[in-house]
Amino acid sequence: MMNNDVYAECLVAKIPTTGDKVKKILLLVAMVVIGAFLLLFFGILGVMLDAAILYGGYYLFTGMDKEYEYIFTNGTLDIDKISGQRSRKRMVSVDADTFTAFGKLSEAVDMAEGTTLVLASAGNGGTDYYADAKHKTAGNVRIIFTPNDKVIDGIAQFLPRQMRVKFMNDRRAELAARGSEDKEESGEE
Repeated sequence: MMNNDVYAECLVAKIPTTGDKVKKILLLVAMVVIGAFLLLFFGILGVMLDAAILYGGYYLFTGMDKEYEYIFTNGTLDIDKISGQRSRKRMVSVDADTFTAFGKLSEAVDMAEGTTLVLASAGNGGTDYYADAKHKTAGNVRIIFTPNDKVIDGIAQFLPRQMRVKFMNDRRAELAARGSEDKEESGEE
């Protein structure tokens, strides 16, 4: 008996935005100001309170780092958000056969009104994909994510037929173009 299970996973770190960096700087400044205030006015007790401020600041600082894990298993895409490498939250779980659209984000049509957005991309823009789907409880959902080739290929196998044929033709053309670019860069013909 053959095992035809499809499994792919991908862990993507969110690239910090300017806003994220500003928040981290403000947190550090606040820690220093509060720590100095406590030390000046509370003496020995201030040292103990500073230790608590340091721990709390570290916890908040590292909690601002986000990663997204995409797990594709036999037609089901699960997306989890991992904060500070310590807490995991399921953002969405959706079956690929409920997708109404799938492809590169740069080729996506505008989102329909009333659609729930699930933003789980690295934030680099160039390699983002989108999936529009009918979710059991959330209704129409648009997922924006940054999958690797293995996750993309797994999803493609479970797309509705017409969407799968179109996507696979586009994907073959993209991979062929990528292959010819690689040969040109290496000097092969």
